[in-house]
Amino acid sequence: SPVANDSSSRALNVNADIAAGAIAGSLRASETLFLTDVPGIYSAWPDRSSLISEITISDLKKISFEGGMVPKVEAVINAIESGASSARVIDGTSLPAFIDALSGDGGTLVKP
Repeated sequence: SPVANDSSSRALNVNADIAAGAIAGSLRASETLFLTDVPGIYSAWPDRSSLISEITISDLKKISFEGGMVPKVEAVINAIESGASSARVIDGTSLPAFIDALSGDGGTLVKP
């Protein structure tokens, strides 16, 4: 995880997804990619058939998440609410998934 310092120069652990979401929002990014080790966001994890291909922020907020997906979803929401146009959550361990995302496909697309 990235490390930052507070005003007293004390080292802080900063979640990479939260930092990326804040930067994407500030830059008003047209689309931000969030990488994880699963194909996208699931509405009922671990049910693999519940993969969401596209969702709005309001619908995303209605779903409960666990573990490492919590900060990722928070970062996605923050990015869009702060100015990014959209975000896509993809499997960062898969080169084909990454290539698809660069073409605007695959994973879970989150829109305002």
